Amino acid sequence: MKKETVCAVVVTYNRKELLIECLDGLLRQTRPIDAIYIIDNASTDNTPEFLKEKGFIQELPPKNLTKSWEKEFEIKNLTDGQPIKLRYIRMHENTGGAGGFHEGVKRAYEKGYDWLWLMDDDAEPYENALQLLKDY
Repeated sequence: MKKETVCAVVVTYNRKELLIECLDGLLRQTRPIDAIYIIDNASTDNTPEFLKEKGFIQELPPKNLTKSWEKEFEIKNLTDGQPIKLRYIRMHENTGGAGGFHEGVKRAYEKGYDWLWLMDDDAEPYENALQLLKDY
């Protein structure tokens, strides 16, 4: 039986420190996730530079975007060291939470993930959160 795939969609705007805590929680899941989509709603607090400094992304988006910018990177799960796809989407304008989730869900759905786990940047999931959710 094929293992079901899970992609976390995280929407962020100007809360880079909370975003890092959220990402750390996702990387420590006892039921590892397969991908993380970060939707950056045109943050003005240097979120891309902070993500690069912390090792989540290796390339910065262009400064003056006229459309959204998207790039895939690979990071390691902190539970078992397996690779996780991290897709960073930098929006050219702030579309609000609903607009950010729309973009993330649309992209993750098109890639064929079985389950989408949606959260704001201030969520900090317990290590066993996905393990407990999977039964429901």
